Amino acid sequence: MPQHGEVPYTLDLAKRLLRSLNCEAKWTEEEKNSIAKSGQVIRLTGRTDQFIIEPPNNIFPDDINPGGAWGFEQSYTYSECIRLTGRYLWKHAQKRNKDCFIFVMTSEGYTHRDLKFWSDVFWFISTKFIKQPNWTGHHFTQIWGNAPHSINYHYMKQHSKRYKLFEDMSIICTNLLETMTNSEWQGTRNEPEQRIALRKLNKRPSIKPYKFLFYNNHPKFNRVYLVGQIIRRNLHQYGLMSLNLGHDLGAGDPNIDVKDNQEAIDNIWYGAVERYLPGGDQHGLGQMHEYFPESGNDIFQALANNKELAQSLKPLGRLRSSEENENDVRDSFMNVLGDMYDHCSKCYFAIITETKFFHDRTNKTRPHLFEHVKNVGYECPITPDNNFLDGITYTEKTSKFILAKMPFILMAFPRSLEVLRQQGYKTFSPYINEAYDLIKNDEDRAIAIANEIERLCHLSDEDWLEMQEALIPILEHNFNLVTSDGIDQSLRFPIS
Repeated sequence: MPQHGEVPYTLDLAKRLLRSLNCEAKWTEEEKNSIAKSGQVIRLTGRTDQFIIEPPNNIFPDDINPGGAWGFEQSYTYSECIRLTGRYLWKHAQKRNKDCFIFVMTSEGYTHRDLKFWSDVFWFISTKFIKQPNWTGHHFTQIWGNAPHSINYHYMKQHSKRYKLFEDMSIICTNLLETMTNSEWQGTRNEPEQRIALRKLNKRPSIKPYKFLFYNNHPKFNRVYLVGQIIRRNLHQYGLMSLNLGHDLGAGDPNIDVKDNQEAIDNIWYGAVERYLPGGDQHGLGQMHEYFPESGNDIFQALANNKELAQSLKPLGRLRSSEENENDVRDSFMNVLGDMYDHCSKCYFAIITETKFFHDRTNKTRPHLFEHVKNVGYECPITPDNNFLDGITYTEKTSKFILAKMPFILMAFPRSLEVLRQQGYKTFSPYINEAYDLIKNDEDRAIAIANEIERLCHLSDEDWLEMQEALIPILEHNFNLVTSDGIDQSLRFPIS
């Protein structure tokens, strides 16, 4: 029977779930033959016999989304959704004479919700229809947008055990650092003036009006913290820095006056800053104590004391369509040839806050952080990184600055720079102190990053002219590597 508070499993629920599935059964012939779908799978696996599944915007209807309510994971409704999805996929795969399945998630990182759901679907198909346990590793594959490195293999093994994921399948990690940026470069193949412009960007030393460029769209916990570090140290005057605290509410809609959304803007400010200060909510104070116990209060208090300044940090970038809703957001997604070109030409170095920064905490290891999930019968992540699990991931946040030939500081998971170097890229030591990359403690790593930003900001223009000259071979090497034909690193490994 459904648990208390759970949406009953109904025919309407089933119809909405099946409408949300995005798989080969629904594609036109043109879609099936596109590079974005079957072509990508064939390139990574060398096989044409898999039934391809791509993630929809949300596999669950909103009212049973386990990303927002962990309790549904072991519920009657969740189990029925698993069975319904498994039967639907098996039926349509059989129509195509296929019994191999591949789930393609190349956005970024290991996401717990998708790993859990599709692992459970694959387990159901394996036990219900295939019934050959020794062979199932050949039947099920997942593709993830993580760095193709043995470090991520070991993280995935840990996740499989901790979160009880289906073990008897293959995982492919593919690096979006190359694929996304290379696509941007290849898109200029018939635009010689654009290629010339990209090659000329930051090719020669020059005196620039700003020291750093720091893009922030979504005000995630670690990003707001680093903005607070910069403001508290009075470094904001040295850079171009953005922070979206509600500036884009109603963007693109002439019928909406942002002033009418003041309550929503106030709520965003509270959620990004004030909830972590004395008098804030229980969850916010718990997060502050857990992640930034030594420095957090001072940093977020500095933001609160400089509220007008912090709220003036409007988004930098062009408008693009959001995948989450029909509004527009501003963030210079890739678009190096647009407004970002101007920003990069005016700044000496970039600050990058990648998707994954904090180490995993779970309801079992830190039950005091979220009281409402401490008694859930299985382990689940509760970090502020949403549901991204431990792993090293590079996205457009990093790749666009390689294309722009800018040195950068990378606020990411530890050893991210090390893995970058092992994949053929060069980083910026000794000109930038990169010791922060090996610091495991999240707060200590964040403080070391802030210290290095401060040091770089206080270098003179003459110092920067010398540093630019020395960094040119490194930046050109990385640019040539990421724009070379055929670059597509991947790593396949079994989970067993």
